Parts: sequence; C-alpha cells; structure tokens
Amino acid sequence: MMENQPAYGQEDEIDLVALTFTLLRKYRQILAAALACAIIFGAAAGARTAWGGAVSQDAQKAYESELAEYNRKKESYEAAKQQYSLDIANNEKSQRDTEYAIQNAQEYAENSVWNNLDPYNVRVAQADLYVTTNYQIQPGMAYQNPDRTDSVLSAYASLLGNSSTLSEVAQQFNMQERYLRELVTISSDPDTHLLAITVMSSSEQTSSNILTALLEQVNAMNANITASVGSHTISVIAQSSYSTVSTDLRDAQTENSQNLLSLQTQIDQLQQSRTRLDSNFEDTTKEWESTEEPVLQSTRISSAVLKFGLIGLLAGIVLVCGVGTVQFLVQGKVYSGKELRDTCRLPLLGTLASGKTRQSKQLDAALDRMEHRPDGSTDAEMIRLMAATIASRAPEAKHILITGDLPADQLTALAAALQDTGALRAQVVTAAESILTCAATVPQVTSADAIVLAADCTCSHYTAVNDQNEQIQRLGKNILGCIVFE
Repeated sequence: MMENQPAYGQEDEIDLVALTFTLLRKYRQILAAALACAIIFGAAAGARTAWGGAVSQDAQKAYESELAEYNRKKESYEAAKQQYSLDIANNEKSQRDTEYAIQNAQEYAENSVWNNLDPYNVRVAQADLYVTTNYQIQPGMAYQNPDRTDSVLSAYASLLGNSSTLSEVAQQFNMQERYLRELVTISSDPDTHLLAITVMSSSEQTSSNILTALLEQVNAMNANITASVGSHTISVIAQSSYSTVSTDLRDAQTENSQNLLSLQTQIDQLQQSRTRLDSNFEDTTKEWESTEEPVLQSTRISSAVLKFGLIGLLAGIVLVCGVGTVQFLVQGKVYSGKELRDTCRLPLLGTLASGKTRQSKQLDAALDRMEHRPDGSTDAEMIRLMAATIASRAPEAKHILITGDLPADQLTALAAALQDTGALRAQVVTAAESILTCAATVPQVTSADAIVLAADCTCSHYTAVNDQNEQIQRLGKNILGCIVFE
C-alpha cells in the first residue's frame, strides 16, 4: 500500500505549536537558569562597580555642587507650584465673581423698565400733594404745642418709598420692586409742605396707572399716620402728565452698556490669564521632570546590580529556550500521535496516556489539557476502540503482533489489554521488542497476520519508527497502524 511506504527525501517542517509547548514544559529549567544567571550577572556587576574603590575628592565636590543645584531647582519648582495653585484659585474666584456680575448686568439690561426707556421720549406722570395740620400759634402763651406738619410729611415720604409699599404696587404691574423703584421719585419740601410723586414710563397710560396706585397707597396710610403722628389733612393740589428728554437716563444707559462690555472683556482676559498660567506651569513641570538627581559612583552599585540582574534573567531564559529548541530539532522525538501520523505516513489507531502524563500535576497537567493529551481516564475505552479498529481492518488475522521501541513490560501489558477485549479475544495477540534491536522479533514479524507498531513520546524517535517500518516492509509485511503513548 502506498500509504505505508517510507517517506524519503521530504523536507522537515518545524511545528511551532509543538516547539512552544516543549519549551513551556521546561519552565522549571527556565526559572532555575534565569535565577542563576540573574544572581551571577548581578553579583558580577556589583563587584565591578565596587572595584572602582572610594569616590575621589574631585568627584565628591562635583557631586556636592550638582546636589546643591538640584536642591535649588527643587525648591524653585515647589515655590512655583505653590504660587501656581494660589494664582489658579484667585483666577477662578475672579472668573466666578465676574461671571456673576455679567449675569446680573444682563438680567438688569433685559428686565429693567427704566433702562429700556427711550431717553428722548420719557412719559412722566406727576402729582403734588399738600399736607397741613392746621397748626396755629397761640398768642400770649409761653408754651406752644409742637408743629407736627414736617413729621407728617416725612412719614408719607418714608412710607411711600418703603419696600413693602413699592412691592405691593409692583405686583399690580407684574414687575419687581427694584425696577419700580427706578421709575418712582418721592420728594418733600418742609418749607412748602408739599409732597411730590413723579413716575416715569414708556407710555402715558402706564405712568398714570402707577401714579394712581401710589395715590391709593397715600389714602391707605392716612389713618395709620394720623394715629401715629397726628391729625392732618393731605390733598392733591396738582396732577399732570407730559413727555420729556432725560439726559441722565441716556448717560446711565450708556454707562450700563459700557459696564457690560467691560465685564465681558474682563472675563476674556481672565481666561487668557488662566491659559498662560497653565502653559507656564506645564513648561516648569517639564523642566523639573527632566532634571535628574545627582548620585555618587558608589551609590550606583544597586542600579547596576538591578540592571545586570534583569539582563541575566533574560539571558537565562534565552539560554534554556535556545538549548531546548536545538534539542527539539536534533533529537527528533515523537511528539504526539498526530505528528507521528503526519511525519511517518502511518495510520494512527489511537493514543494512550504515558506513565509521565499520568503523573503530571498542576502546571504540567494544565499543559497536557491544553494539548488535549490523554490523562488515562479514557484509556480503557480507547483500548476497546483500538481493538475494534484492528478487528475491522484485519478481520481474517489470527495472529496480531505488537512491536516497537518500548520497554518489554510496556509492550506485554499493551498486548494483554488488547487481548482481553471482546473484539480480539478470539485472536492471538503477542508482543515483541523492536525489530531494530531484537533478532527474535524477525520470525514473529514474518509469522504474524497483522502488525501494530507502538511508540512512546518519552523515548521513541521518528527515525526509529521509519527504520522499523522499513525493516518490516522488507520482510513483506505492512504495519496495520500505530498506537502512541503521549
């Protein structure tokens, strides 16, 4: 059969997966070599550094000078860092205050009725009220009653300008008290006993309505002032509405606009200042981070030991991996049943757990599972499966020979296990050592009806398997299949 012909003149291919797992299984040697090389390299580096002896006087002076300069830069950096934190805090506070002022200025510009009036067409409503207490001087009397007219006048002026009074009026016109206060002017003249109420607005109707509301407040507070200050009479002697030009309003509106622009310019300047602060401190930080602390030669021993220790660690790993790779390529051991089938072109009947695999623990067992190597738990079922396969491939064979470069007791145990299965119980299953090393195997090969080759990944080599296959074929026999202990 062509599939059993020995393969000659084929190029060897390196299975990188197999090589990787082979090196991983050498983790104990890798760790030991890495540790040993790290110790040797580190010790050699430490000894070499220490061999230089004591530090010279010039080196000591240079070190002290460099250290002083380093400390100066460190203090300068810490001071700059502190100042930066202070400047940032002040800048952020100024930005918050300015933003709050801008918010208030914008709100005022939008909601203030007075600020939005046309200064060249201000509608004014005015009322003049006269207050009298009918005070008279008693002729010939040494004692005169006090004149309370000024007190009554002051009481009206005070109560009209009171926050509660203006708030009540402002609610009637759906505005805030502070904006109404800008529209209303309350003035009193003690000499003439006149109380003047002036209201400004954008329309004559609004001005008149606000004035009317204030006059109603005057009437409402009459009884309270009478009881608190004294009896009096207050009456409106003049009331008018007119349009006027207010240069004061124009100047105030201009000032408010300029103030808002100034605040916006100020916030831009603060933001630019913050950017400069960040940029300057970033440059200072980079300059400080690039500054290296000076060290004496004697203090470099530890760094040299660490550096060369790491180099030794890597060298140890590379050394063991290199040796392992060479061994993998030179020894040519059977790696797995699949590799044996692909390399030697022999049918694979099945794989069993080798003695080494059965004893694997922890990391070795984990590597076996990653490679899907048998762990022995399914060997009994695999034996029955291989026996059934042999019986189906050679149904007329009466004598089945198990041979290979395995220990005799391992071959005998394998033959006995196959013999005990139901599929091969009627056949004779015997075992023989490798045909390359045992002359007694030759007649057993010639007399056998079917030959099964056994290999073990711990001791079998591809060249030995090929040589056994060649010898068996020269005797006019073919190998039915292979059983591999992985």
